[in-house]
Amino acid sequence: MDVANLRQQIPALKSSIYLNAGGIGPSPLPVTNALLRLANQVSEEGPDGMAFSREEFTRAKETRAKVARFLGAGDDEITLARSTAEGFDIVGHGLRWQAGDEVVFGGGDHPAARAIWAILARRHGIRPIRLDLRDDSPEAILEDARKLMTPRTRLVSISHVTSENGLRVPARELADLAHEHGAYLMLDGCQAVGQFPIDVHELGCDFYAAGAYKWLLSPFGTGFLWTRRELLPSIEPSWVGAGGTIGFDPETATWDPLPTGEKFEFGARYWPLVPAMGAAIDFVSSVGLGAIAARERDLVERMRERLRGRPGVIEFAPRCTSLRTGVVGAAVEGMTGADLAERLRARRTHLRANRGPGALTGVRLCLAFFVTEDEVDATADAIADIAAGR
Repeated sequence: MDVANLRQQIPALKSSIYLNAGGIGPSPLPVTNALLRLANQVSEEGPDGMAFSREEFTRAKETRAKVARFLGAGDDEITLARSTAEGFDIVGHGLRWQAGDEVVFGGGDHPAARAIWAILARRHGIRPIRLDLRDDSPEAILEDARKLMTPRTRLVSISHVTSENGLRVPARELADLAHEHGAYLMLDGCQAVGQFPIDVHELGCDFYAAGAYKWLLSPFGTGFLWTRRELLPSIEPSWVGAGGTIGFDPETATWDPLPTGEKFEFGARYWPLVPAMGAAIDFVSSVGLGAIAARERDLVERMRERLRGRPGVIEFAPRCTSLRTGVVGAAVEGMTGADLAERLRARRTHLRANRGPGALTGVRLCLAFFVTEDEVDATADAIADIAAGR
């Protein structure tokens, strides 16, 4: 991997140490250029290509196919969405619920994947049940999940990779567990896409929703939902408009949706974002997801090594090696995560505060493939300096 050349294509890396790919990733030039080209076209030629959703402008069909290949899925299973939350809302509101149905959800999930269950508990009387993830081993996670499963479990909803410390759940085993109990598995892939290869059929899940603007380096406000083909007819659209249908008639209560994931797409959208997401998929795929995963593992181990033994410094990546991804959590004894984050930002390091074990707070260090070894060392030294009061 030619990291120096790749960094030249990501302008934001020139002004800071960028350790926040898990928040919003910095877009490469091919992504920004795709967005700007179409924005300029709208300005110079008028908005007809966008307003009438012409494929030569929107590249919606082309991008849908790219998303499908990226996930090992069929084009018809893909919904072009704007965020993880939109995907969870589509599925959550689209399923038919009965009072007392249970949803096992990850206690450390991002609010985008948790808020829907609070609304459905109020609206339909479902029972959300929290699963806190231990980082001892995949077996420990499965053991805890198994204890929560009952005949009323309808869905297991969990982050493929958690947003606080980058823990990667044993997705295939969770899918098998859910299916043994007649339930579905829905994964939040926002922290996973762009970090390692993903094949939704190998994962065995039923729904996969992800924002594409983190590790995948797509513009803010882009994402997708994958729905297993055989489940598409059972998920009813809850937000509708002129799009997504073959036809409808309010007077006869007729509603004939498209048979594909497009049936969840409706309303005006800023179409230049869609081919820009396609450009992001092209860029990350050209780097190679296997190579990205290997490099991020090396960077994580380097950061852990540099933080280990530093007085007053606490490191909290997942304890089990197989559960780790490209994230290391770090804290300073006696200092809040917000304070530590502010001090590191003053040193031109782009990151965010996060939560650690118990009441501990610290910072999240996202070690994406474009981070250099020198930046890892400089960040570890900066945290040690802050811990020492320098």
